Amino acid sequence: MGGLAFVDAGISGASLNVPRLPPDVYKEMIAQLRPKLQQLFNNVVIPREGPGKTDHGDIDFLVEGALCTSDSSAFQTLIGEAIGATHFRENGGTKTYAVPHVRDPEKHVQVDVEICPGEGTPEGPELLKWTLFMKSDSDLVQIIGICHTPLGITCNDKGMHVRVKEIEPYDRKKSLLFLTRNPHQALQFFGLDAPKYFAGFESEEDLFRWVSQGRFFSKREFENRRENGNDRARQRKRGMYRGFIEEFVPSLEEPSTPGRIWTREQVLQEALSTFDKQNEYQSMVRWHEIRERDIAIWARVREILPASNSLNATLRSLRRWVIFSDGKPSIAPDAMLDNHPVWGEVVVDEDDVLSWVWQNWQEVKALEKARVVGLLWLKFVRLRLLICLTEP
Repeated sequence: MGGLAFVDAGISGASLNVPRLPPDVYKEMIAQLRPKLQQLFNNVVIPREGPGKTDHGDIDFLVEGALCTSDSSAFQTLIGEAIGATHFRENGGTKTYAVPHVRDPEKHVQVDVEICPGEGTPEGPELLKWTLFMKSDSDLVQIIGICHTPLGITCNDKGMHVRVKEIEPYDRKKSLLFLTRNPHQALQFFGLDAPKYFAGFESEEDLFRWVSQGRFFSKREFENRRENGNDRARQRKRGMYRGFIEEFVPSLEEPSTPGRIWTREQVLQEALSTFDKQNEYQSMVRWHEIRERDIAIWARVREILPASNSLNATLRSLRRWVIFSDGKPSIAPDAMLDNHPVWGEVVVDEDDVLSWVWQNWQEVKALEKARVVGLLWLKFVRLRLLICLTEP
């Protein structure tokens, strides 16, 4: 939160004096606080600051591997007591504390403690490394993201993913195919110099140039990208991100010999091969094809049925009462309220099924109506019985 969590007065009391920290005080506070957090967690790390940073608004800790079992509110208290916090606020998964300044008791230092995603699971230590990568070097991962999003690559708190183009328009979350959460593997895939990354950057210019040397980066393709509202908001608010887009990329000279321009399809195939994800990808594409066929079949069913106020009830009846054997429809002995067949997967001959629907839809609808009436009657009988039992 950049050291601003306790500027405004709130339920925790009056606003606090939380000055920015010079490097020596920043390091001194870390040396004081880290051992205290290590009494509560196996892993306590600090994301690397952006290059050239001369002072610090707060101290960010990532923690994982709790040494005791407690709920969230108990952890809040335990952490606060361990680091000697005088004030507390919570922002999502991050717990923010005000700790007395090491050199001036009239001042405070903002300390953000984020419990890593995956805490308490076998993936916890792995996710800690990925989260550390995501949060290090200021806006670096956002810059990598804007360079590779048009090519179908997305990095989020779970890892690096490729987006399946066919699924993305209607379900972005479901379109994500997980590739890795190993930072070194991700950097290798991007064609970025991993040893250079782990050694650190001397300046923002150094970081920007490193990003632009990735194998998928193209100035022309970058400048032709489509921005969304989140991209524009980030550009207004984030200085390093804005510097890369508005200053560094325009300053790049076009190479005398144009390099390879990667397409989204080529990057997809490279990702599937590199991370051995062909089978998972084919399963996702198959799911998409079944979904599309299912939508198309039900659109045809809707067209052949009489238009009326009860059309949706008729369609619901067909879903609940029609079963399939070798692609052939028939009426089920009982309604299927859950796990009814996906027509896009089980229908063999659509025309034959549509003909059967036309001949049987009224019977199916009557069965569903009788089922609903029976339930209502049962509910009425139970209510009357309850009234009789409670009357004096």
